Amino acid sequence: MKLKTITSYILLFLIISSTLTAQNYSDLSNRYKWIGIFVKDSTNNRQVIKTNDRFYNFRDSIKRLLNSGYIVDDLKYGNGKWIGIFSKNISNISQIYIETTRWTDMDKKISEQWNKGYRIIDIEYGLGKWIALFSKDSGYTNQGYDRVANISDFREVIIDRWNRGFSLIAVEYGEGKWLGIFSKGDILAHQTMNIRGYWPDMCNAIEEQWKNGSKLISLTYGLNRWFALFTKSSNYKQQGYEASHTIKDFMKILSNRNQDGFRLINLSQGW
Repeated sequence: MKLKTITSYILLFLIISSTLTAQNYSDLSNRYKWIGIFVKDSTNNRQVIKTNDRFYNFRDSIKRLLNSGYIVDDLKYGNGKWIGIFSKNISNISQIYIETTRWTDMDKKISEQWNKGYRIIDIEYGLGKWIALFSKDSGYTNQGYDRVANISDFREVIIDRWNRGFSLIAVEYGEGKWLGIFSKGDILAHQTMNIRGYWPDMCNAIEEQWKNGSKLISLTYGLNRWFALFTKSSNYKQQGYEASHTIKDFMKILSNRNQDGFRLINLSQGW
């Protein structure tokens, strides 16, 4: 009788454990998450993360850090917060940022900066704001961009640009359209892309690309789609990604990764 009772408890425990495991996996797959791409970096340059739910306070942080000898490594808006990743400008890189409320205005600003010799290096959209980063030290020469509403059309646009010798350097979803910034010059070429609607499927796609010798450059989420960009021409020897459900927990991840000699190159967010 005791043996049957013990056996029953063991079976019940296994059933409960299996349920919890499945639930945890479901949470990991479907809950909101921040995802950072890290690469091994020998500079030992610790990164700073700033976050604010008020855009104008966030803008002040950008200005203050740029004036204090930092550069912006990445910008992201998600879950009601603006996020900025910064590091010391040890290479004396020129960098400026431009903000507008509409794409038509940003379009004009991009042309103005191109005429001044600046090239766009990153762009972000959130809460009715466009923020673009520009530099004169990117190594980029010719630049262009395309905006389309349909993800299938976006894929075709990218392939067409690749066939014309361009590389994709930035992807963003805003105002109902996918935006791709393309460049020629000193860039990460030999690119491939993956588009998935379910995060675990994207995890599998990343693993396959790593097996094929490609490195992950960036992740973007928009309109229930994950867009991943890869290259075979990087000098990244080690890389990985980390996911967190809150930006507070991600701050701890960033600090630990920096201590281990890794640097954040891209921050994304989505479901």
